[in-house]
Amino acid sequence: MNASNFYPKSTVEKIDKDKERLRNCGLSQQWIKKISPLLIEWHSMPLDSVLSFWEMHENSSKQFNSSSAAIPLKFCLYNVKGWKSRRLEAIDLIHSVESLVCVFTEVGEQETTCLIPDYNTFYQTGLNRSGGVCIAVGKNLQASKVKTNIPNTMIVDIYIYIRIYGLTEPLRVIGIYWPSSQQRNLEDLSPYIINNTLVAGDFNATTLDWDSPKNDNRGTLLKKWIEENNLLYIKNTKNSSKRSSRNIDLAFTNIREIVGETLTFGTSVHWPILYTSNSVCCHIHSSFPITNWKYYEIILCLCQEFWLKLQELISLDDWYDKYIKFLSALKCRATTWKDKEKFRPALPESILIKLKYLMKIINNYYRKRRYDLENEPERILLRTLNREIQSDIFKYRSDRWSSFMEEIQSSKNKGEAVCWSHLGKIYKQESLPFSKLKVGDVVITDKKDISNELYEHYMEQFQPPSLDLTNINDMEIMKEFKEILKGLSTSTDEVEVTNTSEIKNAIRSIRPKKSAEFDNISNFIIKRLPPGHIQGLGNCFNLWLEECRMPNEWKLAKIITLNKLKGGVSKCDQTCPISLLAAHSKLYEKILLTRIRSWAESNHIIPKEQSGFRPNCLIPTRVLSVYQEVLNNMAANSPTLSIYFDYQKACDKVWHAALIVKFSRVNIPFTLLKTIWFWLSMREAVVVYGELSTRKFTISIGLPQGSCLSSYLFIVFHSDIVKQTGAFSTHIFSDDLNVLISAPLEKKLEPMLQFLELEGTKVCNNLYDYSKQWKQPINISKSLYQVFHTQINIRPIHVEMNSVALDCVQEFKYLGFTWTN
Repeated sequence: MNASNFYPKSTVEKIDKDKERLRNCGLSQQWIKKISPLLIEWHSMPLDSVLSFWEMHENSSKQFNSSSAAIPLKFCLYNVKGWKSRRLEAIDLIHSVESLVCVFTEVGEQETTCLIPDYNTFYQTGLNRSGGVCIAVGKNLQASKVKTNIPNTMIVDIYIYIRIYGLTEPLRVIGIYWPSSQQRNLEDLSPYIINNTLVAGDFNATTLDWDSPKNDNRGTLLKKWIEENNLLYIKNTKNSSKRSSRNIDLAFTNIREIVGETLTFGTSVHWPILYTSNSVCCHIHSSFPITNWKYYEIILCLCQEFWLKLQELISLDDWYDKYIKFLSALKCRATTWKDKEKFRPALPESILIKLKYLMKIINNYYRKRRYDLENEPERILLRTLNREIQSDIFKYRSDRWSSFMEEIQSSKNKGEAVCWSHLGKIYKQESLPFSKLKVGDVVITDKKDISNELYEHYMEQFQPPSLDLTNINDMEIMKEFKEILKGLSTSTDEVEVTNTSEIKNAIRSIRPKKSAEFDNISNFIIKRLPPGHIQGLGNCFNLWLEECRMPNEWKLAKIITLNKLKGGVSKCDQTCPISLLAAHSKLYEKILLTRIRSWAESNHIIPKEQSGFRPNCLIPTRVLSVYQEVLNNMAANSPTLSIYFDYQKACDKVWHAALIVKFSRVNIPFTLLKTIWFWLSMREAVVVYGELSTRKFTISIGLPQGSCLSSYLFIVFHSDIVKQTGAFSTHIFSDDLNVLISAPLEKKLEPMLQFLELEGTKVCNNLYDYSKQWKQPINISKSLYQVFHTQINIRPIHVEMNSVALDCVQEFKYLGFTWTN
């Protein structure tokens, strides 16, 4: 049906004109047909209406496809009686029952071979060659090992949905193998019992209450211990031992609604037990967005003329607001949400068929052996099949890895860089989510309470530094700062404007990340902007550079908190804030950075001792410099004192007034100083926790996180710090400060050590006074020193900062290298 039947003639002409342009560009008729609904929407509705309609499209698509359901968690317990002989059997068991968590006991000394495809395995050795515990967790679940030195005991925290609380909580799984010969103090396990704990294993303990024919001493002790720790026994359908009527494979928990089922499976002397929980669930599907970037780029190209003409009709600030909404809304329109199953079978169907056939041969072999029948053919066939299946599994995994590598190398010209980029994402340790927060001795779980507590914490963190009215230095800085602000308010100078070529270079330098920033615009979108859009942005940038300002929306940061801990309940100061800024603000900052860097480099503001955040001043430069100096001193048999200083939150503690004053003292152009002050002042932030956002609060200290401008301003701000170390060698990489002090050559060692002590303390006190003057605190407890020497033994030396003794270390990791004395 023709669109002319429903839309005005002018609208149809515009749509036909765009289609003709697409045909001239070589776009196929199939693609033109797909893009037609977007063209109709764009030309038939007012701008605000079409943007609102596109924004709603993503939400409706997400709701339509959000069919991800939570299924009960299945948990399996099995005494394999030797992992080497029953590895394939364990793999078959996992697949047949689709269990995401498995505890295997009595695996033997098989740490390197306790591997299961698509599962993370955690192994703990036993007291002899037959002991050992292995816990396998599906890779679609987040799991972390809890450190313990208890033999035959493995503890793993799994982050999973607990239906009782409606939250993602840590489920602690404790796997135990307790042989008859081992003496175990159950009180050693008590500190590891938390809410949502599951203890399972082969205990070799019996009581009448746990479906065994009689009580024994170990069962009595175990029963008393679980009652003291408020654990409950999980009943299974029959006894787990094949050789007797005892039930010795047991599970205990403080979670409700878990049932057990004893499976008639396997050749071990124990039956496996499958536990199912209706209160602990896992999501088998995950919704993820798929954006058709070809749609996106086509619409961007077709709309270039519209956006350039719109700049002639409205102010550039209003134009930019509408343009940002357009980029975000168009992405929503080009995005659809789809579900993907998280849990995938560990092995292909062909190998699973062989595994089932192997199980038949195993059962037949043991049946004949039990009745003393001839079973030599079964034994030979069993060994042959076992080797064949092991080889097939190895080949299957190797082929998957090879195809993965081929896919990576074929995607880009720089195969090596792409490979390490992908591997970094695969092996990167993800931050564990947190649904609880510890405040004093109280643990809060309500989302609103957690959000409010984070808000109070970070609002306090970004308060301006306290000033001492009796301190002459503080008063002088504030007086000078106020005078500078008066001059800035009357200044009419302009910053050098930019052009499309400079903006294109800035766009090339950013990484093509698809993660959206605060304004829902990503670097990936910016790198796809056609020339007309870049020209429009350039007009906005030039206006803001001429007026030494930027949009106020860029001064708002969205703080997302990550958990620093790998286990337990974190406090506010154990969370890591990540600030999301506007994507276009980073382009603007790169342009501003080129002007500041040009001024700083031409006036030799930054000392040669500073590396990092500057071209041709990388880590190897600083490492080789330190290494060569220490080597020269050691060749002369002279000890070298190395002091490592640790800033307390570095960029987050920069005093705004001090930065403006110090920049003014080094004669920065007034236009740049005015722009820097506008960029720093009146910044705000909101803390986002889950779906909740707090009120805005003012940021009165520190440099914006994630900004390329922040790091460079920091090193310019502290460019005079080398004066505090005197004639001694200073090495700085970003905010990592290292001072090397070498003693004059003496015949005896003692005078040189005394020199290092005296001068080291003097340098530390000078730097402490400097940090106090500019409100840039040094963390004394984390500042360390080290002595490089060639002697076999030297007496300890003592270095102090503000009358506090620094710790001496034998080795220290600095700039990615471990330095030993």
